[in-house]
Amino acid sequence: MTDNEDTYRKHSDELVRFATGLVGPFDAQDVVTDACLRAFGSGGWNDVTNRRAYLYRSVLNQARSHHRSTIRRRIRERASAVPSSVNPSPIDIDVLRAVDKLSIQQRASVFLTYWEDLSTTQVAARLGISEGSVKRHLARARARLKELLHD
Repeated sequence: MTDNEDTYRKHSDELVRFATGLVGPFDAQDVVTDACLRAFGSGGWNDVTNRRAYLYRSVLNQARSHHRSTIRRRIRERASAVPSSVNPSPIDIDVLRAVDKLSIQQRASVFLTYWEDLSTTQVAARLGISEGSVKRHLARARARLKELLHD
């Protein structure tokens, strides 16, 4: 087994859980796989000292890219869609829409804090950012969700 395979096997489960919070369960595995392939293929991979944090950052960046692609696809689909008379069932659609309006950094911080039950220090280490950044993302996410859900 190569070093990259060992690294992937060691961190893939937690990375998929993280990606699930960012892009949903259907695309999480693809986002993680793409992020790991990019990371392993980068010229600086052998010089990385904290590979776990680097992979978390790579997944976060890949999730951003995925999110942008998804938005562009939805815009194209809506532009060509034929109006339907079928009404979708209201399954906490307001909450889903509110979470979808958070930035990817805010979603990452919220997911790791509330679903993975990590401290601010642990979230910062996983994402490779400062604790202050994590606190700022959480505060902005809470304020935005409050604003969106109380309208």
